[in-house]
Amino acid sequence: MKKFFKAVSVLAVPFMLAGCNTDGVKKSSVAESSESAQPSSITSSADGSSIAVNTSSNVSIVHNWETEWTSDATNHWHACADCDEKKDSAAHTFGDWKTENLGTKLNDPRFNYSNVKYKECSVCHAIQVDSTHSVLPEIRFNYDATDPNANFATAARSTDVTRPSVSGTITITNGGSYNTTEPLAATMKVRGNQTAGFDKKGLQIKFDKKQKLFGLNGDQKFKKWVLLGDAKDTTISRTALGLTLAKGVIADDSKVWATDFTPVSVYLNNTYWGMYMLAEQKEVKEGRIKLPEVDEAETSVNIGYNFELDYYAKNEVSKGAEGDPTFEINYGNYFNQQSYNIESCLANSGLGVVKTYTMNSDITDSTATGNQHTDDTKSAQVAFIKAKLQALFNVLAEASKNKVAKDINDSNQVVNAPSGTTIKAAIEKHFDLNAWAEGFIINAVCLPPDVGYSSFYMSFDNSPEGDKKLRFDNPWDFDSNFGNRRNFLEKPDQANGNSGWGGQSYDPYFMDRTANMWLQLLGKMDFFMNDYVKPKWNAARTSGVFEDMMNLAKTYYAYYDGEYTKNFAKWTTTQASDNNVGSYFNGDGVNSGELRKPFVNVSERKEAQKETLNWLAKRVNYLENRWVPNSTRTPLKVVK
Repeated sequence: MKKFFKAVSVLAVPFMLAGCNTDGVKKSSVAESSESAQPSSITSSADGSSIAVNTSSNVSIVHNWETEWTSDATNHWHACADCDEKKDSAAHTFGDWKTENLGTKLNDPRFNYSNVKYKECSVCHAIQVDSTHSVLPEIRFNYDATDPNANFATAARSTDVTRPSVSGTITITNGGSYNTTEPLAATMKVRGNQTAGFDKKGLQIKFDKKQKLFGLNGDQKFKKWVLLGDAKDTTISRTALGLTLAKGVIADDSKVWATDFTPVSVYLNNTYWGMYMLAEQKEVKEGRIKLPEVDEAETSVNIGYNFELDYYAKNEVSKGAEGDPTFEINYGNYFNQQSYNIESCLANSGLGVVKTYTMNSDITDSTATGNQHTDDTKSAQVAFIKAKLQALFNVLAEASKNKVAKDINDSNQVVNAPSGTTIKAAIEKHFDLNAWAEGFIINAVCLPPDVGYSSFYMSFDNSPEGDKKLRFDNPWDFDSNFGNRRNFLEKPDQANGNSGWGGQSYDPYFMDRTANMWLQLLGKMDFFMNDYVKPKWNAARTSGVFEDMMNLAKTYYAYYDGEYTKNFAKWTTTQASDNNVGSYFNGDGVNSGELRKPFVNVSERKEAQKETLNWLAKRVNYLENRWVPNSTRTPLKVVK
């Protein structure tokens, strides 16, 4: 400190030290100055910090300089953490061009086939990407243009219940050792529900023979793969972020399955179709969803079941015998929008609290024929899982809402638990709480509108070797998450022009009011949060899961910039600001579209990328403060 005061004493006039802050107001560390702002000069102290001395008012401003470089396309500098001042500003000094795969940079083999060409600043390590270089592996599907269903990739709409397949061949280019020497026979069709209403649609591949792709899932071979379009995500990163989150939170010994993934470019009949995420089909197969596969001749109810909370179950019924089996349970008086203060406009705008479910795994004892739809009246297996899920819900609701321990007998009837049974023991008996804690964290971080009414999967293993417990399974559908969709939290009568459109986009207490009854009821039990959720949260924080997500997002935005440009030259709008889902969001006086600013226009993708990073950082920091009071961990950094 002696050197510090000596450095500034050459001014030969008294002065006061003032700190800067984010609102630009200078606050004196000695006393408040009544003088107006005047010109200042910069003096450096011995410890490297800088003092801006106001030469008229004798007030010095101490800046909090960041050690990391901040940069744009041309320059780098050190920023003050508390205001907009910069120092050490200079132009980048880029080295030679080099080519490398992103798997090496991210220490993630899923990106080993993203080959980037870039040069790097020797000072701040900012990169400049060659946007003309082909980065992603290319999946090329070729088919007969005269096929009656040749328009499969453009004709399907969200209201259609059929998804015709087209036969053709797939070749892989720019994929290293996975490049094909001979075309692979396959079929392709549109997948998804609401997203089928977009021009850029999700697709499903079914190879004639099992194939391994880009080292995914330990290079295991499967017939079915999916191409996720992320058509309403102007950052084309939310699926990657969500699945990275899931992979990081799910423990090595967990029974929860999450798909592997890698970004690819898709071509249909040699026409560029966009940047997609290649992922695994969610199915019960060895190496995928962790349930025993069911023999086609099996008629017993002692099998594994995987099913979805599904608003679109009605579409399955419309498909007749080709539709997946569905069933419905009754929430009775346990769960309603009033008593649970649900603040999801999806629930409050006509969807309600969804109680329909669609089977994702095979049902093998169906007596359905012709156009009859397989349901619980035609299948003992469907009738079993319907009765079991109803009983499980009642046990959970009794424990969470009424603080009563219940049990389930061999006939799937809810009965009183044996005397002395605690609430914790009653729930642990019937629920895989490690899996549910993983699901709770995943959904608490990314705030998914969908899981309250669809795309929420569960499994129950009733096979002879099964644990006979309900578990959360195969996390899915992230394109509306991480602050992308507006107004899904506010009740319509409370929404306003700022709350959903330009506001922070998330309610800190989302999990307390989500329309997903399973997550909400579990989250209201202290033992579940304290004994299961918080330890898993601490493990994820310690292992750097969320830092990995931030790094992944930054890498995406920097190294895939050329791929973004190609994709949005093909698809010039997300359509999510004006398509038919806009009817869910009327009444806020702003817009009837689905997306929140700055995610509406593809031309604003740089702001969308920055907002996604900041949203994630703020969300993780909020949960850390709520679940780990007085945490000493370094918060995730908000990007300026």
